[in-house]
Amino acid sequence: MNYIPLFKERKIMVIGDIIADEFIIGQPERLSREAPVLILLHRNTEILPGGGANAAYNICSLGGSVSLVGVIGDDRAGRLLSQFLQEKGIKTGGIAICQDRPTALKTRILAGGEQVVKQQVVRIDYLDRSPIKKDIEEKILDYISSGIENIDGILLSDYGNGVFTERVKREVIQLARKKKKVVSVDTRFNLRDFRGATIATPNLEEAGYALGRSITTQAEVIDAGKELLPQMDLDYLLITQGGEGMTIFTRGGDYKHIPAANYTEVFDVTGAGDTVVGTLTLALSSGADIYTAMELANYAAGIVIRKSGVATVTPEELRKEVLKNGGKD
Repeated sequence: MNYIPLFKERKIMVIGDIIADEFIIGQPERLSREAPVLILLHRNTEILPGGGANAAYNICSLGGSVSLVGVIGDDRAGRLLSQFLQEKGIKTGGIAICQDRPTALKTRILAGGEQVVKQQVVRIDYLDRSPIKKDIEEKILDYISSGIENIDGILLSDYGNGVFTERVKREVIQLARKKKKVVSVDTRFNLRDFRGATIATPNLEEAGYALGRSITTQAEVIDAGKELLPQMDLDYLLITQGGEGMTIFTRGGDYKHIPAANYTEVFDVTGAGDTVVGTLTLALSSGADIYTAMELANYAAGIVIRKSGVATVTPEELRKEVLKNGGKD
């Protein structure tokens, strides 16, 4: 069965830490007399989706209908990001605007001329990692509860910036299970707190952090997966391993490893994790088995790492990549 064409029929709710990725691009002119640093002549500034917003953008790019739930501030970064998302067709009714909490912002300064690849010089993060207040928590949970009947899957994107309070984590997963919705988890922190989801997608560092030990060999990956999956009461656990590929574990005790797609052509791995979890969520919500969903996510990641910056994948790109490798979409 072809699953990629079904993506456009899926409705996914992305709940997460919304981040505005700001890129300030300048052309190097000379060294400063004030300090041994470059002086850049400003050429362009843009705000793009990061964190949970990038996961939503990935799903939207693949054809899915997306509603985004999270928090932004009443500020320039929040307004520009919200405008960008709305222009792409992402529903923003679930985004709460906080007067006393600025939009999470990551500002990257890039240097380079017109004919060369831009290089990141420095990044400045503006983050409030305190838990969201009770009234915002209530608004988010009310929105999720009222909209869950009309969606096919939920993606939880946790960057540690305060949206996932204990109550939000507990009630969202309980509600998703009750309504029999696919719920996928991508978290930088506290993996064990998302017990009961359909699938979690930690990388080696995140899985190791959850277990309190480092994971370096494939044997250690297998041990980690077999230990984590039952502890978290998941249907599936996917441990991503960068250039070494990814390994899936199932509730029945099976596991399978596949090599990374196109890793010899890596240009930029930024946002690849969002691409993986977004593709998995769409595929599982479309009725794909876990192994097919993993293959599609692997191909999607192989495309996005060949692009510069926080990038996305289109259905046509994914279809061509699958067919090129002799697979079925």
